[in-house]
Amino acid sequence: MESRQPACDPCRKAKLACGHERPVCARCSEKSASKCVYRAAPFKRLRSSYSSPSIPPLQNQSARRRSPELRESPSTLHHNPYPNPGYLGPSSHVDIFNHILSEQESAQDVYSPKPFVPSSLDEHPSVKQGALLTRQLLSLFDLEDLRSLITFWRAKGVNLPVAEPFVDLCAEISNYTSLSTFQGSEWHHSFSTQLLQNTLRPLEYNPESNIISYSAQFLGINTRWETFGIFLSAAIQATRDISFFPSLYVTSSRNRELRHLLTRLLDCSLDICLSTDCLNDLQLILQYENFIVHSYVDGDHSYRYWRTLGDVIASVFALGYHNNIDKKPGMPRFLMELQKTVFARVYSADKNVSIFLGRPLRMSKRFCHFQIPHYQPLDADTSSTDEQGSTDAWKPDASLSYKAETRWSALCASIKEEILELLFDRSRSSCLEKTRALQTTADAYWEALPPHFRFEGSLRQLDVSPFDRDFLVSIRLNYLHITFLLRRLAEPDEAIINVAQQMLHLVVGAILLREELSNSGTGLDWKITYYGLPSAGILLLAILKHQQDSYCPQALRARVLQDLTILVAEVERGTVVRREEPNYALLFKATQVIQRFLDRILSDESTDVAAQQPIPFQSDNWLAQWDQEPRDFDFDFWEGLVDNSSLFNIHLPLSD
Repeated sequence: MESRQPACDPCRKAKLACGHERPVCARCSEKSASKCVYRAAPFKRLRSSYSSPSIPPLQNQSARRRSPELRESPSTLHHNPYPNPGYLGPSSHVDIFNHILSEQESAQDVYSPKPFVPSSLDEHPSVKQGALLTRQLLSLFDLEDLRSLITFWRAKGVNLPVAEPFVDLCAEISNYTSLSTFQGSEWHHSFSTQLLQNTLRPLEYNPESNIISYSAQFLGINTRWETFGIFLSAAIQATRDISFFPSLYVTSSRNRELRHLLTRLLDCSLDICLSTDCLNDLQLILQYENFIVHSYVDGDHSYRYWRTLGDVIASVFALGYHNNIDKKPGMPRFLMELQKTVFARVYSADKNVSIFLGRPLRMSKRFCHFQIPHYQPLDADTSSTDEQGSTDAWKPDASLSYKAETRWSALCASIKEEILELLFDRSRSSCLEKTRALQTTADAYWEALPPHFRFEGSLRQLDVSPFDRDFLVSIRLNYLHITFLLRRLAEPDEAIINVAQQMLHLVVGAILLREELSNSGTGLDWKITYYGLPSAGILLLAILKHQQDSYCPQALRARVLQDLTILVAEVERGTVVRREEPNYALLFKATQVIQRFLDRILSDESTDVAAQQPIPFQSDNWLAQWDQEPRDFDFDFWEGLVDNSSLFNIHLPLSD
């Protein structure tokens, strides 16, 4: 006898026949997928107290999966003192016990955590703080205006790089109005608690799941803190890219007030999600976007930014993203691509931030299965990497997109990891052979790109959209940066001067055309600090060394001086980064040095002095700087040049 199957809530209330499809039945998929929910105990009478809808087990129990791989969820949520271990690898005791226990009684089931639902907000301070911050935000700014800001921002062709498929969905006002009328004195408390109760439900999927059915679990009446966090992340990015939006702000101070409040609420949203001790894919997406927010809220060289990246990497490992995602059973293709995208962007960020700050890596491909997403959108018919061929394979008609930028950045990061290993290898055995091999690999990756990805001309000649222009700049800078790093491993020669000049010229071109650029993955200030400053530093040393040797030809020297002058002028005017922004101190320190250099090199009196007497280099000359550990070069270089007036043979005050 066939067992009785429960109907979903909308079909049950309408007294209509339900098809019982999970997670969304056929009737609801045609009307409102976000409202199709099944009760945890469908054949039991509901109590008078509030009982939230829950996401049920899927019909195919053998294919049932959750994010993360915690297979049992209690019907009654209560506090459990045992932590969620997350992914436990082959060296752990769990792997041994998994060979002893049956598949239904795996060792991870023993440790499955029981989420905690507080009886009052006082028992969960973060939820209480989230309620207060939400009330404060909506008392000053209208929720509909925030949605309009995101819509206007999205019309420029930009998006969040990882949360891209969900931004428009999470920005819908119906997600939040379905949970609260925003009326009454205690609306913010009930709203925050409802978000928490939804957050505690696991996100489920099966091989037939798609983005629509998956996202229905965190939209509408199922809206979670992760949903709200993605909405806030998009709003913060929009305030950064759009300086004037009359319904919300018309002055920079009002813009900063809104951004500051949104960031506080975003941090609180993430803290609430992490406090549940139930990691999932959506939480990790929110973690990454929060990390990006802190890059321009706290600065690219702040400790909090560095620590936040470490938290994201820890979650990547806890969810098992470092394993071969293609071999995970029962996972739909769209979720595989989403996880590969997260892995690739976090992997790339680890390499780039480590190089920028001169610190060791925390995520090595020696302990990960290196995997990158397909370059087509998630809703396209994508195949696995193995079916595509080699990881660097591209189709000639590939479109310029966040997925493509993610893929290219990860490929470049894999080479940068090898370079960093050489930097930390004090013996430097076979260094020349390794650098040549890495350069060959980088050149092969570049040649494998579709022709319309390989930009080598003038930015002004590009007749493309702002997103495409920024994309082409980022692709080219990443490739040049590899050559730049490899040349720093070898003896100084004309090759590094040429690549440094190309990098600087491209960065300056982006500064001049900043109004015609849209963020395709990295902002303009990151391009300046990460690519522009190191190349400018090398060029300064090259011009100084030119007093003794011909490292810098006269024609190249003139172009370099022009680019340096533009860079200084734009930073000092505050058009690139404002004085109140955290990256301003870093950029202004460097431009002080450059300005001092320009005053020295361009003065007629100094030219006469230089013709009579070579500039004294003492212990800080070109070769001495080159003999330093390259990973310690970027920050110490500017501090050393500022304090070493003998390099310029002139005493000029450093103006504020």
